[in-house]
Amino acid sequence: MLISELARKTRTLTDTLHDFYREPLASFRALEKGLEDRRQPVAPELVDRVIRAYEAAKRDQQTAGAEYQANGEWTTLIEAKLRAFRDRGSMGEVLGSFFRNQDAFFGLSDYATPPYLKPRRNLMTRVLFVNSMLHDYRVWSDLTGKKIEAIRAPWAGNPFGYFIDGTLAVPATFRHHYTAEKAVALMEGKGILAEIGGGWGDVGFFALGFPGVHYVDIDLPEILLLASYWLCSTQPERKIALYGEQAPEMVLANMEAYDAILFPNFCFPLLPKDSVDVFVNSHSLSEMRPETIREYLGQIARTCRRYFWHENSDKPYHTLGHTEIPASSFSIKGFRLLNKAMSPWRAGGGRYREFLYERFSPPPRS
Repeated sequence: MLISELARKTRTLTDTLHDFYREPLASFRALEKGLEDRRQPVAPELVDRVIRAYEAAKRDQQTAGAEYQANGEWTTLIEAKLRAFRDRGSMGEVLGSFFRNQDAFFGLSDYATPPYLKPRRNLMTRVLFVNSMLHDYRVWSDLTGKKIEAIRAPWAGNPFGYFIDGTLAVPATFRHHYTAEKAVALMEGKGILAEIGGGWGDVGFFALGFPGVHYVDIDLPEILLLASYWLCSTQPERKIALYGEQAPEMVLANMEAYDAILFPNFCFPLLPKDSVDVFVNSHSLSEMRPETIREYLGQIARTCRRYFWHENSDKPYHTLGHTEIPASSFSIKGFRLLNKAMSPWRAGGGRYREFLYERFSPPPRS
């Protein structure tokens, strides 16, 4: 047994190094460039705006039901973010470099974060990171047919990643861009795209590149804080509604009046019936408790008029004190499964699957 395990590890090491050295774009220099500090000036008025929205969400979260509180893997993830956000006076510094803040960015990167990618750290961690980034780049390029410039974004939040042909690729960005393009194609280029758990807002950023799309992000307040800062920083010309600035019922009743709406998850029941063209979720539903999954799927069934696409774990994988709920067990009333496929991305060790559902007899578009 010991000999076979040693042989397996040796083979894995050999294959990993082989993948690195046969890839023309693999370079520690490109990685070092991707880790350079690129902090941008932080607008105090924007920091104040997103903090006010966050504080309003935290205040109202106290009276929300248990299914709308952080649970499953997200209990640990939110505890880390609360540590990052505990000092209001330092929030500008934290938000201005949230990609590099271990607590703020915990759980949002598909691969390793900067402290583990320094030259003095484990060589294999760096090799695996580069291999994963370039694998996802090749997959993304094949699936979308786009050039690397398509994933270029402003450097708000001090992002890190890997440089490919002069463009900084941030971990998970290829997956996010693909998700945005798939969702927009499903909605034929226009309408309401809603996302449960938008991370730092990457899917929304790319989706808003299509003039007919209106984006709604529903998430826990701590994650929403990052998305609010990043989207408002990178899309200053857009009309973006944050929680607490207006009555949420009024905003959600007029979603097409806004480019983007970023509201806490307990606003889900306020979404009007049949108001969303496409709902998406990735890497979070399986990480929640069953009662929250049922609540969210029930709300999607009520509000989604066309397609529900998600990518989640399909194995009972245990991490952060939670055993992930296999996505094949999800049940959503009024929808039929059109397609299930292996996720093509490196994240997750092969446990993720894509699911595309279509609503039976969708109501006519307004």
